Amino acid sequence: MEHRRATNEFNEKIKELIEIKKKKPFKIIELMAEHKTVSKAELYYSATDEGQKEIELSMTCKGLEKIISSLNTELRMIRGEFWGQN
Repeated sequence: MEHRRATNEFNEKIKELIEIKKKKPFKIIELMAEHKTVSKAELYYSATDEGQKEIELSMTCKGLEKIISSLNTELRMIRGEFWGQN
């Protein structure tokens, strides 16, 4: 149950992150009109609400990925113990 909940949450966050990343190039181009270089525009983008949300979602997804991985390992261990394959 815990594994399914983490996987569902991960899928939702990934979808949200994908939508933000689709819009990012257009926002960077808009910011380049004011800031001239891509790196400066990206820096200013990271300070916007969408930029902050992108960072938050990226970190959340990385954390959920680690949780799912550890739950998968735990499931494999339990299955091995159940079938006497220790």
